[in-house]
Amino acid sequence: MNEGSVSIFNWVEDNIHPKKLTNSVLTEADIKSLKEDFTAEVKSFRKTVFQQLIFFKKEAANNMKQLVTISDSIHHYLSRLAPAWNQDISAPQIKSVYIDMLNSLETQLEDMARLAPKIYRKIPVTRYSLPQLIMGLKEQYKVFSGRLNNIAVDENLKAILQKGIFQLLNKKEINLLNADYCRHLMNVIISADNLDTQSIRVLLILNGFNLPEFYYYCIIEYRDALNNIPGLHEQLGMLMAEQDKLKNLPRVIKTNMLPGVVPIGEQLQGFLSEKKHHISEMLNLRRVILQDDMLAKSMTRLKINMPVAQFGLFIRVQIEKGLLLKENIGELFNFFAAHFYTSQTMFISPESLRKKSTDVEFSTAQKLKANLIAMLNWLNENYNLSNYKGS
Repeated sequence: MNEGSVSIFNWVEDNIHPKKLTNSVLTEADIKSLKEDFTAEVKSFRKTVFQQLIFFKKEAANNMKQLVTISDSIHHYLSRLAPAWNQDISAPQIKSVYIDMLNSLETQLEDMARLAPKIYRKIPVTRYSLPQLIMGLKEQYKVFSGRLNNIAVDENLKAILQKGIFQLLNKKEINLLNADYCRHLMNVIISADNLDTQSIRVLLILNGFNLPEFYYYCIIEYRDALNNIPGLHEQLGMLMAEQDKLKNLPRVIKTNMLPGVVPIGEQLQGFLSEKKHHISEMLNLRRVILQDDMLAKSMTRLKINMPVAQFGLFIRVQIEKGLLLKENIGELFNFFAAHFYTSQTMFISPESLRKKSTDVEFSTAQKLKANLIAMLNWLNENYNLSNYKGS
């Protein structure tokens, strides 16, 4: 805080704090004097800020914030300390003085905004002007929520989007950058046609919606997609395709929901790169194992004549019936993925194999049942079990 801001702070505290003004009779001359003195203090402060805007923008930004703090102090005197005015005969005059001062500060901030709009948009909105701003945004939020609730969108994504905007609108301090971003994003959703989960997800990436909750939502979507792809090569291809999609998505605005956080596109690119590196390392390891003669003898890979989905269910049946122990299930699926392959999938993903053992389609269960029945029929035919009691 520099001399200018200290000076005006001290003046406000010493001259217009309710403790100084209550229980005293203010004449017209007193009120006029207060206004003139305040105006002089503000003009001096304004001159300092204008000079700093030329060479010392950081200091100017800090001082503009101080002007907001001064406005909030006077607004506190006017609203939060209202009980102090109940018995004061000069209350109407004092309140009038406060309102004039608040309007004067708004004028000064607007003048500064014309000279330094980027700085102005980042400083908090004063408590005096905040209600009008929030009222307009909340009216728009009602329209936005109504639009969102009337379309078929994943409920988790809907909740993340609504909660993110609602929390931003209810921040303790909000600046015009926040307000403009919320207004823009709500307009995008309100005006867009044919919205669904995927299109909203893309719109949020395009428009810098970089909340942590949205990042984790996207990560879960990627992981689910990977688990539904049995082959490591195919998983690698999917990751590369998703990276390419992100690279080709043009940013609509430069602003992010959280300005100090990495853009959501960059965050997702980082995750995809890590997963791609991990799968590439797994593939390299499998290749090394196959090329090593000693390991090849001890780690023979066998081809199984069923799709990965059936294979996963076949393993799960054996686990559930106690033929394979439930201890270290992760290692169990790692073993089968490393030692078996199918005609369609040369390198099976253990995560996908495990997921497909529990997320079973009816057609997969039907086909496995037919195979199991065929195995029972083979036993009956070859070992005369058909007429054996208990078979």
